[in-house]
Amino acid sequence: MQTAAIILAAGAGTRMKSKKPKVAHLMLGKPLVNWVIDAAREAGIDKLATVVGHMREQVEPLVQEQTAVVIQAEQRGTADAVMSCAQEFADFDGSLLVLSGDCPLITAQTMSALADLRERNDAAVVVLTMRPENPFGYGRIIRDSTGQVERIVEQKDASPEEAAVGECNSGFYCFDSKALFEALNQVSSDNAQGEYYLTDVLEICRKAGRSVLALEAEDNSECLGINSRIQLAQATKIAQHRINETHMAAGVTMLDPDQVWIGPEVKIARDVELLPQVFLFGMTEVGEDSVIGPNSRLTDTVVGQGCIIDETIAEQARVDDGVSCGPSAHLQPGTHLQQ
Repeated sequence: MQTAAIILAAGAGTRMKSKKPKVAHLMLGKPLVNWVIDAAREAGIDKLATVVGHMREQVEPLVQEQTAVVIQAEQRGTADAVMSCAQEFADFDGSLLVLSGDCPLITAQTMSALADLRERNDAAVVVLTMRPENPFGYGRIIRDSTGQVERIVEQKDASPEEAAVGECNSGFYCFDSKALFEALNQVSSDNAQGEYYLTDVLEICRKAGRSVLALEAEDNSECLGINSRIQLAQATKIAQHRINETHMAAGVTMLDPDQVWIGPEVKIARDVELLPQVFLFGMTEVGEDSVIGPNSRLTDTVVGQGCIIDETIAEQARVDDGVSCGPSAHLQPGTHLQQ
């Protein structure tokens, strides 16, 4: 069965206190929304559409080469954002994931698990849930006696008993595409926020006799949304640890992994040593037996085998095998160091 995805990236993100939209903020050198797009591509998702709205002139260039772009002219809630994609997916029949463009830690494995669970059970929807230490602000998952999801209640609409529930909505879903757009026509804005909630679709599907299931996240960090600079720093630290552990497992040495920052597209050969305060971003590549650092920042730079790069800033540069560079070096774009 085909799988598609809608990425919601139209929100303002006022708590970021920024002149740019939150999904355009960088995490380890890559915009937040592009982390989500790349995870979807890794999951083998066939068709992608990104919903843009607030400051869309900054978001569209980030996504337009990889996804279709749908404009939500007025931000009236998540259901309205998804409904704006109705024409884009009019001929699509399959599993349709709804993803958050400000949640960069979601993995391809979790996306695939959502689609697989929905398809195996022919469910109308599967929602990804989590159990945060402090559930305040999240929609609560209300289950029936059989364990199926009965409805999702937003914080501002929850009774004291519902607010006491610890299982929460992550904001990630996998829908039967046809069931989703049929249900969206029935969503109203009669709630505390006066918005069209995508969560209302679950109760509508259930009343129509379709299964509504939940998949609890194995790692709550995948569901971390970025709404502030504090949360951006928290997510960056998690991504840093994930990436560094992957490289170390593949044969890269780090004197102090907490002082090494590596972008997701960086390639590092085995037996490379990374010293403290090293930043490797963009399409940087480092060859075997090279030593990088301390105090070096390389962006879109290729380093050969057996090199020593000490206290160096380089952008779009190339260093041949066996060359030493630094300390206090600055390689401008186009620089090519040869023996």
